[in-house]
Amino acid sequence: METTYTITEDDYAGAMKLFHKITPGKATVYAIVTMALILTAFSGLEIISAGASGGLIGIFLLLVPGRLIAMPFLAKRQYRKYKAIQEPVTVQLTDEGVNFTTADGGGIIRWEKLLKWRQNEKYILIYPMPKLFHIIPVRVADSGFDIQALVKLLESRVGKKA
Repeated sequence: METTYTITEDDYAGAMKLFHKITPGKATVYAIVTMALILTAFSGLEIISAGASGGLIGIFLLLVPGRLIAMPFLAKRQYRKYKAIQEPVTVQLTDEGVNFTTADGGGIIRWEKLLKWRQNEKYILIYPMPKLFHIIPVRVADSGFDIQALVKLLESRVGKKA
């Protein structure tokens, strides 16, 4: 089974949003740090309270707008500069793994070499390395590519989605 697709600017921004998704482990760390800052802000020691309050303000002024505004803007700008991702990609499922081919080359990522994968309603990200992923838009199902078969293979060969 194979299909060819092109990653759009919106696809790239959406995939980057999925890439940066806050995992349960990260959410726990963020919650602990936030709670520690809140408790410290009300500790009664003026200089320590001021520092903790500044940390809380920083979290909400930098992280929240950064994820909602800056990250999509920067992803779209990066897409426009990244010419190779704007070209058609062919993906094919094989017994050995997932084969990606572009005009400049390609290769198979063997099931046992896949680190992890993520999915939302629009994209599947396949990670051969911690910070490197391949994007497969779920919309390729419209061209006959069996997304459910891919997900089942990823679950059985790689494990549960990250």
